[in-house]
Amino acid sequence: MLRDLINNTGTSVWSVVSLIAMFVAFVAVLYWTFSGKKDRFEAENRLPLDDDEPTATHTQSTRG
Repeated sequence: MLRDLINNTGTSVWSVVSLIAMFVAFVAVLYWTFSGKKDRFEAENRLPLDDDEPTATHTQSTRG
C-alpha cells in the first residue's frame, strides 16, 4: 500500500511535504533558540573577559 502511494503520487506532492517538514524544523529551531534559560551561554560569554593571569607590561621600549 505504501509502495503504491509513493509510486502514484506526483512530484508536486513531495515538494509540498518537504516544504512543510522544513518549515516545522525551522520553527522548532526558533522555539529552541528563544525559549530556555537566558543564562545558558553566560559562562562562555564571560571567557574573553576573565583573565586569570595579569597581562605582561613592558616598561622598556624596544625602539632603541
